[in-house]
Amino acid sequence: MKPRLLPVFATLLLMASCTPHGTGPVYTMDAELYDWVKAPKAIDQSSDQTPIIADPIVTFQLAPGDSRSALRAGKEWRLGHAYLFGYDVRLERKSLGNEKVTLSRLIRKGDPATEIASVQLDADRGVTVMGRTCIAPTDLGDWHRVEMRIRLSNRDAGFLEVFCDRKPIWARVNIRTTFPPVCRLRDGCDTDIPKPVRYEWQLGLLSNGGVAKQIEVEMQRLHYRRIYYIPHRVGTL
Repeated sequence: MKPRLLPVFATLLLMASCTPHGTGPVYTMDAELYDWVKAPKAIDQSSDQTPIIADPIVTFQLAPGDSRSALRAGKEWRLGHAYLFGYDVRLERKSLGNEKVTLSRLIRKGDPATEIASVQLDADRGVTVMGRTCIAPTDLGDWHRVEMRIRLSNRDAGFLEVFCDRKPIWARVNIRTTFPPVCRLRDGCDTDIPKPVRYEWQLGLLSNGGVAKQIEVEMQRLHYRRIYYIPHRVGTL
């Protein structure tokens, strides 16, 4: 092993030994907003209201009739690579009323575009992912972290894991992650992907139709990155 690699491996081993098993992603992140969040190109141009970026918090608002206030990160993320997406979120529960909105979603761009995974919000169920509770309705007023780890794969070699406050709530392995889970080649999910392939992460407030009342959500520690070290793998959950 080359000497310059020793500090890297030592750091990884220390992280693994000092972090309790099963506590999910352990990657460090800045309290201040990352540059990509503050860049003008990060704002979803179809937003009805521009997100308010006031380091370290981003505020998303929808007025009656609005359907989108969002940021987006779009890159040609590569198949075979693993990525982490996440943020901390809080809001006033009573401000939701009967609205049901999406807080974030990872989509495959193209024709047709496909939503791979999303995070939902409503006053009755709180924050949910894949139908499972992530943040209880009574806890929405406090900061809570939502994170997703994924290995992009067009074969049965991908994985998708969802963590809430660093605890795993949903996970699948050996799946195609270029389509909504659970999808496997061996089960007949053999649709070709149109090229070129691009992926986009959208986060904020996203509604299928105009909302009926004012909604406001705050986020901080918005982050995404390619990851090489993947501790505390969940398996199937």
